[in-house]
Amino acid sequence: MARGRPQQVWATVGAFAVAFIVEFSSDLAVAANGNMPRTPALYPHHACLTVVDRSVASDFTFAVHIPFEDTMISEDELPDSRQFSFFGLCRDPGRLELLPNWISTDDADRALEAAIIDTLPPADDILLEDPAWNQGHDGADTCVQGILEERLPISCAATADGVAWDTTGVPAGNYVIRGYTFAPPAGLWTTRIGVVQVNDGELLPVATLVSPVYDAKAFLQAGYRVLGCMAGPPGTMVSLQWASTATDNLADDAAWTEFAALDAAQGAIDELLLMPEQTVYLGLFLRAVASGPDGSRWVGHAPGFVTVYPGDGESDVPEVPPPPDHCDAGGDTSGGADPSTGDPGSGDPSADATSSAADETSSAGAGHDGGGGCACSTNRGDANPPLWWLGLAVAGHRLRRSRAR
Repeated sequence: MARGRPQQVWATVGAFAVAFIVEFSSDLAVAANGNMPRTPALYPHHACLTVVDRSVASDFTFAVHIPFEDTMISEDELPDSRQFSFFGLCRDPGRLELLPNWISTDDADRALEAAIIDTLPPADDILLEDPAWNQGHDGADTCVQGILEERLPISCAATADGVAWDTTGVPAGNYVIRGYTFAPPAGLWTTRIGVVQVNDGELLPVATLVSPVYDAKAFLQAGYRVLGCMAGPPGTMVSLQWASTATDNLADDAAWTEFAALDAAQGAIDELLLMPEQTVYLGLFLRAVASGPDGSRWVGHAPGFVTVYPGDGESDVPEVPPPPDHCDAGGDTSGGADPSTGDPGSGDPSADATSSAADETSSAGAGHDGGGGCACSTNRGDANPPLWWLGLAVAGHRLRRSRAR
């Protein structure tokens, strides 16, 4: 099938990838790389919502950057170690749900045979075996859609043209993309913020938030600006909600408080969250719930949370530049939202959510969502420190602690 241009909704809302460092358990540190930080996949500015209309074309390509090349495999590692995989998940796992450390039983079996691990992991620590991920869209027996047939080396050459996803056989629905660095005994998951909707010509209810990207501070009297985008068939409504980070059961709708109700036809989400006084010194998770006229529903979670402080001072959110890349992307990284100001960019938030706000096609191929390829660069003289490490340091603790079930 010829490569096409998937429809992009409100492309001027950018999203910054948040990559997380793994904490390694000492009893797993058998391989030579056991205690080394895993190399994350980085995602440059991109649309917070992309619609792949398969009645037009089924291919979607997204850009991936790397902080450095990581191809030197030690003799006691698996031959496909230190490589990327990417998956489309049929639901947004949210901030607190930990993804399994392993992808398949084959990966675990090979690690055991190579004496990298001492025992096989339980089924709920293997993504393709975990019951939490065994139900997908349209009754599919899995929520997990593999994007690549083979793992991708962490090199400039391998990532230059981005990652192509052929959605031909994918059940229609909304998907969040997660990257995975395979490096037994411990893997690393990275989040590509936003949603990719796969449909066959008719929009499905969807909403996604791009703020807060990380752990932000907000003041009670000033509020916090919430940005994102939404779409759906006529009659789709979106409820913006918050819940305390101290809540025991975030899966219970009763734990969430609505602060705005929107018509998805508006396309853009740009709302001021005014927190009640009882939220002072609490952390707040945010989510957007899109409900269609037929009763279908999608829940999109903000990647970060907001800590509320008293007073009327302005939020001290630091300016976060695009993530550093070992490779010279050569593309335009100026578009998208500015998380330091909440500025959604120059796009028209009132634009029709069913229209394409920008063309995701680049010189790397039709359907590419950003960046113009990748060539190795030796320029490391940035005046400012690479703030994507802030995201690593803040959130790294949660992905490699034991999964409690």
